[in-house]
Amino acid sequence: MRKILLKVAALSSLLTLAVAGTSWAHVTVAPEEVAAEDYETLTVTVPTEKEVPTTEIRVEVPDGFTVSGVQPVPGWDYEFEEDGGLITSVTWSGGEIGQREFQQFLISAQAPEEPGEYLWRAFQTYEDGSTVEWTGPPDAEEPASVVEVAPAGGTRERGHAGGEAGSRHGAASARALPDSGGTSPAPYGVAGAVALILGLTTAALLRRRA
Repeated sequence: MRKILLKVAALSSLLTLAVAGTSWAHVTVAPEEVAAEDYETLTVTVPTEKEVPTTEIRVEVPDGFTVSGVQPVPGWDYEFEEDGGLITSVTWSGGEIGQREFQQFLISAQAPEEPGEYLWRAFQTYEDGSTVEWTGPPDAEEPASVVEVAPAGGTRERGHAGGEAGSRHGAASARALPDSGGTSPAPYGVAGAVALILGLTTAALLRRRA
């Protein structure tokens, strides 16, 4: 019985670590859904997973999205790559994102006319010169963030250049703390709480049997 309890305790600890790693891991772009042809403030969230700081992040703009600009971030420089007058990528450099820290970068853009899933490929460079390429499919170890473009007039109210768009931009910024793949952090929090309770219960049983 004691061996079983020890195995359960070890399993709960691993589950807690796995949940923490999943919720922290990816470079993401939010919101995860926008309306076709809508104007949005997109938030790129960049966490540092290594013991050395992140020093550069390059984000490729998917075909169809029209980027008009970015919000300056103190301590960081930005550079655009363009093709035919359209911004195709944005690179931020000059700053540092330390271990267990994250930084958010805001992009103003218009969504494509064509509904569908659009991958935002990102390249994260660390101080040691290594680069993590967030370019894979959703089930990959290093997935690109996906933004779904819904038909205009569908699940979201389409905005205009005035106050309606501005209020929606504020809402987008307010929810700009996405976790892995842009999914909601709620399931990870619940799983983490279950793992913690399981671990504490197992520890109490072990003490009683000691």
